[in-house]
Amino acid sequence: MNFADIEKEYLRRKTVPDFDWTVFEAPTDPVPLAKPLERCRVALVVTAGAYLPETQEPFQVRNPLGDDSYRVVPGGTAAEAIALSHPGYDTRRARQDPDCVFPLDLLRRFSFEGAIGSVAPRHFSFMGYIPRTENLLWRTAPQVGRMLLEDEVDLALLVPS
Repeated sequence: MNFADIEKEYLRRKTVPDFDWTVFEAPTDPVPLAKPLERCRVALVVTAGAYLPETQEPFQVRNPLGDDSYRVVPGGTAAEAIALSHPGYDTRRARQDPDCVFPLDLLRRFSFEGAIGSVAPRHFSFMGYIPRTENLLWRTAPQVGRMLLEDEVDLALLVPS
């Protein structure tokens, strides 16, 4: 039995009796960058459960159906201002090196060094545990997609936690 099967069985026994993985018939078609990376505006889309405790509510970590909402993190946010709420990993350890789950400082360094064109004005955080994906797929992800387009983002880096 592999880890995915173990997790699926756990979810079925503990929280979601009819749980099954969301499966797609084929991968999304690749979309090449329209310009060189050195000229691209880059955004982060993470599943770290990152939020800003001064102005945002933490993700619902005790909800057996997860939390399919998202939080917007402005591009100029200091790493110390970001908190983490997620039931699937030890957030205390990730706080020691926030770049491992929300690499905003690293992205800013790449921009300063000229490896990328610029850092997007907004970045987006989800909580990775979402066993019911319908709302995520049809409401929240499209909302974030529209904001990425508004921000003229050329490349979104998906960072799993």
